[in-house]
Amino acid sequence: MRELSDLFRNFVQVGYVTDDIDAATAFLEAKLGTVTCVTHYGSSLGGGTPPSDPDAPRSPFVVVGGQPADEWVIDVALVNSGPTNLEVIRPVSGSVDLYRGAIRPNEAATIHHLGFMVDDFDAATAVVEKSGRSWAQWGDSGGIRFGYLDMTAELGHYVEVMEADESEGKLFAQLEAASNAARD
Repeated sequence: MRELSDLFRNFVQVGYVTDDIDAATAFLEAKLGTVTCVTHYGSSLGGGTPPSDPDAPRSPFVVVGGQPADEWVIDVALVNSGPTNLEVIRPVSGSVDLYRGAIRPNEAATIHHLGFMVDDFDAATAVVEKSGRSWAQWGDSGGIRFGYLDMTAELGHYVEVMEADESEGKLFAQLEAASNAARD
């Protein structure tokens, strides 16, 4: 990876935000015809800190605006349309304004970000820094290292860059398989 455009090579996700996660999943299922969404209520990454040693065990954390978030809670729904993951996020509490600011009240969902998979999140971070930018939000869920690059001024949305471990890769594959099985 050498340029920002290299982060866009492996598209995997369209990310949406909403003020009503249940209405958003109902919309995806009934109006778009997706299979049943997998919804997680109260997902939290707040309270952790980035590891000081790269060999330390992974534990969940999120950094927002350069500061570790004490509280960061969202509801999230996931479903695939073939290989494309559709993610819907409802900000619940804490340092989640990155999502809250894009919501169109009383609409099922609003586009927020496009997601791309990388093999090496550290290399992606180096590319972001080389471009004179920094992650608006970054962290580790325990299975996915991720960062959001604020491209709203230039492109109208954030860019999420993710590095998934084997377990998370299998979850994405299961969502794709469920989508494909419904169409067979």
